[in-house]
This record gives sequence, C-alpha cells and structure tokens, in this order.
Amino acid sequence: MKQHPIKKMLLRLSCLILIFTGLLFVVKNNNVSEVRADDEEIIVKPMEKPNRDVVKILGIWLTNGYSLQPESDYYTQVGQTVIIRTSAGRSVWSVLTGLLDSPHYRWYKTTDAGETWSAVPESEGGYRMNFPVTPKEIGTTWYQLDTQYWNYLTGWLAKTHIYSQVTAVHAKEPVNATELTITTDDDYLYNLGDNDLANNDTYVHAHPIPSDANGQMTYTVDKPEIADFSDDKENGGKTTQLIAKKGAIGTVTITGTMQNPNGSKISAQTSVRVGGGLDDQTVNIGETATYTMYGDTVGDDESTNKGKITIEWFKYDKKGKSTSVAKSTTSNYKDYISYTTPATTMDDDGTKYQAKITFKYGTLNLQTKTMTTNQANLTVINKPDITVENTVTNDSYSGNDDDEHNLNDVSNDDVITYHSVITENSDRGVLKDGYYVIPMHKSTKINSVKLDDAVIDSSKYSIVPNSEDNTDDLVISGLDFDGVDVRVHSVEVSTTVAGVTGTESLTYTPYIYGNSNDDEVYMSKGITEQINYTLDGFIVSIQDLHYGAVNSFNTQSLQYREDKHNLPNGNVVEVNDRRRDKKGKKAYVKQERQFENENGDQLSSSIRYYDNDSYVSILNNKTFLKETQAGESFDSIGWGKKDGLLLYLDDAVMKAGTYNTTLTWVFEDTL
Repeated sequence: MKQHPIKKMLLRLSCLILIFTGLLFVVKNNNVSEVRADDEEIIVKPMEKPNRDVVKILGIWLTNGYSLQPESDYYTQVGQTVIIRTSAGRSVWSVLTGLLDSPHYRWYKTTDAGETWSAVPESEGGYRMNFPVTPKEIGTTWYQLDTQYWNYLTGWLAKTHIYSQVTAVHAKEPVNATELTITTDDDYLYNLGDNDLANNDTYVHAHPIPSDANGQMTYTVDKPEIADFSDDKENGGKTTQLIAKKGAIGTVTITGTMQNPNGSKISAQTSVRVGGGLDDQTVNIGETATYTMYGDTVGDDESTNKGKITIEWFKYDKKGKSTSVAKSTTSNYKDYISYTTPATTMDDDGTKYQAKITFKYGTLNLQTKTMTTNQANLTVINKPDITVENTVTNDSYSGNDDDEHNLNDVSNDDVITYHSVITENSDRGVLKDGYYVIPMHKSTKINSVKLDDAVIDSSKYSIVPNSEDNTDDLVISGLDFDGVDVRVHSVEVSTTVAGVTGTESLTYTPYIYGNSNDDEVYMSKGITEQINYTLDGFIVSIQDLHYGAVNSFNTQSLQYREDKHNLPNGNVVEVNDRRRDKKGKKAYVKQERQFENENGDQLSSSIRYYDNDSYVSILNNKTFLKETQAGESFDSIGWGKKDGLLLYLDDAVMKAGTYNTTLTWVFEDTL
C-alpha cells in the first residue's frame, strides 16, 4: 500500500537547520539536549488510498471526492475538543443516477503512524461527518474518514467508498496566535437554493501564525440574510461552512476570531459574493460585452464524464422574447463558460443574457438536468455629445451695438442675466458629477440661479476666484445627464455688476464638465462672449479762481486770472463725460453775491464773462457758457487769458482785505 507522508513544517525546518549547521546543540549544565522524537519527519501509511482531487465545472462536481478535506494537522490541548470538519461529495453523474443513496461516515485512527488502524466507535463520534476529538494526553493521533454512499435496497452491493486524506491531531501545551488570516474555498456562491447542480456553499478556513496555535475559533457574518453558516454550531475548529440564501444578492464579510489560551483575541476578515451566476454589463456603444459564469473550472479529465454536458446562451429582447445565440458541443463546452456579444448598438440597450448548463445522463443519455443563471442586464451607453447655447443680456441698459453675445457700456449696478440651454445630443449619453461654469467680472453679485426653471439654493453653486483670468467663476452643480430622461438642462443666472473702476473688457467662454460613463473627464465649451465695462456718469471738477492782488488805485480796469487758470496751463472746469446716454447738455455760471472781505466789506465789482471782446456780467445772472448736441461728449471748459471769467473793478474806494464770492455752475440736459 502506498505510504502517505504527513510532515510538520516546524519539523522540516528543524531538519534543514541540522543539515546546514551540521549539529544543533543546547548546552545546559554540560549536558546535550536531544531532538525530540516528534520533531522528526514521520511517514504515515493511510488505511486506504485517498481519493484524488475532484474535477469540477463551475463548482459542479464531475468526480467523487471531498469538497472539504480534513486539514493535515489540528492543534489542540488536553481536554479541549477540536472538530475535524469534512464534506464528501459525489459526481453529478453519481447523484443523478443514485438519488436514493445516502452518506454513511466511518472514522478510523492510528497512534503508530499507520501500522495498525482501528475503527472509532460510534459512541466517540466515529459515525459523524464532523468528528469531535478530545485528547486525553499530550501526543499525536492520526485519523482517516471513509464516506460510504449506499441505500438499504442495494445495501453493500452498490456501496461507494470515498476516502479522505490522513489528518493528525496534536495535543500540545497552550500556544497563542500572533497573526491570523481567513480564506474561503470559493469567492462566489450561487443563490439557486437546493438545485442539484448549483454551488451554493463554501468552506471558511483560519490560518494562524504560528500554525500550531491551539486557541478556539468563532465566525460571524455581517449580512446573514445573504449567506450564513450551516446549522452545525459546534465551535473550536478552524473551518466552518458558509451557505448562500436562496435568491439573495450581495457581498458578505466574514470575521474569524481566535481566542488564545491566554485570553487574548485576534481577528481577520474576508468576503464572499452571492448571486445568480452572471453580472450585469455596461459598455459604450460599438463595444462588445462579455458575460462569464462564476465558478472555478478544475481538472481536464474528460474520461470521468458519465454523460454529456452542453452550455447554451440566450439573449432576451426588451419584450422578454429569448433567442439562442450560442451553444456548445459536448467536447467544447468549457469554451462556452463565457460569451461575448457582437459590437453593440443602441438597440442592444436593455436586453438581457442568460446561460443554461444541461447534463444528459443515464441509459443512452436520455435523462436531463439543467441549471440556468440569472438574466443579466446589458446597458449600452453612448459617450456624451453636449452642446452649450448661451446668451447674455443687460436688463438695465441697451448699449451701442449690443447683441446676444456682446454687451457694451456695462456699468456698476446694471443687472446682467446669463442664459444657457445645455443639450445632450447623443443617444444615451451619460454625464456624471456635471458642473456648469460661467466666468464673471470680479465682485459680481449673484442675485439668483435657476436650474431647469427652478431657483436653486446657494449651496448648489459657488464662486471660485480665478487668478489666471482675473475672474470670479460661478460653478453650478447638478448638471448631470442620465442618457434617458434628462437630455436638456436650462440655466438662468441673474447678477448685479460691481467693482467696475474704469474702462474694462472681459472675454469669456462658459463650459460644462463632468465624468462620462467610463469615468473619463468630459468638457464642452459654449459660445465665447464679450462684455465691455465703463463708469456711467458726468464727473465735473471746478477750480477755485484767483485774481491776484490789487490796490485801491486799480479802478475801472480788468483783473485777469492767475496764469495757472489759463490755457494752455489748465482748464477752469475739468469734465469727465462717461455718460452711456449722451444727451445734449448746456453749461451756465452765476455769481451769487458781491465780493466781501473778512470784515464784511463789499467790493463794488463783478465778474464778467468775456467772449471775443463781448462780455456780460454774471452777478446774479445765470450766464450761458457752452452747449453740446445729443451723442456728443461734453469737453472741459477753459479760456485764454483775455476770455472767460474776468474781474472788473469799478471806481469805488476799496478797503484792504481778502475778498471772495461764490460761483454756481449749472449743467443741464437739453430736451
């Protein structure tokens, strides 16, 4: 009988150390410690040759074997129970042709490395699939399971034996784990319930470091409505069974916790998905979609097949009508675990795909069993093709040559409204996390923002300073397109102009950006617009006039202004005409009272307005100076030395002092 080696990793390492170092000694009181006998490599002869590994297709067994073999080594303590968990299974052919057969379990043990084997009595759990072992002394015992399938009608005549691997149970002093890893045999389970073919369960394993840690394991799941542990609630072992719930879809997180002999705990996690076998697919138009059935394919021994296997793929149109799109032969069914569609069009959007596995067995393969996956959706999405149609209006003033993309003579306090219609033109184009951006003049006040004719809260938009372009960018959220219901967005933004200090010009282009369905950044620009700003107003700056010093003998004479008030040195009245609407305008001046000094003495004199040797006194007389026509700018007012406002002194006696008077300037619009 073939010998089956069972080796301990720690012992193997000890042997390697001896090989490379020659001798390993520990010196105590001049004595040499010997290597213990159980540190040596031990060859164990199994009672019967273990069945070879199974051949599977998508988790469906094609040969007899164990879905859960005993672990090679179990570590526990004296008096502490460890559960040797197993699960034998028959091939799909055996199941389908022997529906009345049931499993019977027989455990055997040896303490001399397989020289002699004995049956474990039923009273000690020897007839149980999951076998409890409670060591009574430190040492190692080896076990092997014979799982027998038969029924009372056929009895022993048609008995099937499935022999497990040999496992060792080591009873040791307490060993604490410092690290822990959790794994599962399968990362995907079918939710088809009691279907004979579906793989709806898996085994969870704990892997402590060091491997001979002998604490107690417990397991929990976060979503027991999706998958939960089997009804076998015996604790302590490193392995447990997880079973998917019928019809459930989702992912469960499994937490394994080992409580060490010293009372400390160490935990680890892993996850398992549950579903109907296929995932929904989303592709861009023109791409292909690939559907793959979940489940591992193991082994290539076709000679083990006792029947015929075929896989067929179906497409369901939007009305639910199915059409066969691919079907395997018996010899090439493994090539049909996946199906790739032709290049997609928008007609494929909303269709579904499903796979069916058919097993034919029995005499002449006339009996049939099938398993079908879920119907998986196909979503076809076109990349976005978005256009932005934008206009701008000045609701306060109509400037010269204004149009829907250009505004002129815009000034502070004007109400400017930005209008935009944003359209997704492609068939099923999607934009996620969409934003619309309008660059604006700095300090612009936002009065309101409407998205699709509804005023939105200020939390839905923000002002982002743009130092590069010297603008304040209005950024509006919520500009998504789902490719189905939302195809057009309208935006209307009302603002009030502020911060204009002179003649300025802003050229800007609004744009929309976001993520397309494949998470690439997408941006589309609108129409470039220009706003020309100005300060609206008629600004006048008037100088005080000085006529110099005179004496009492300067009678019946003209006194001229100081040179700084004469052209070309300067204007008497500086005018900055920034009016957007330049109506005709007239200018007048008037002397309100006689000249007086600080003592209240009056000067018998007046200011005259001279124009080419003609003059008129402006004392108490509103005197016309200048007029412009509509559309003309009003220029500053200034004169040469002998024109304009000159002081005439009469023959009255003047008293000493500084004399002044008040001039009133009037600028009137003409009708």
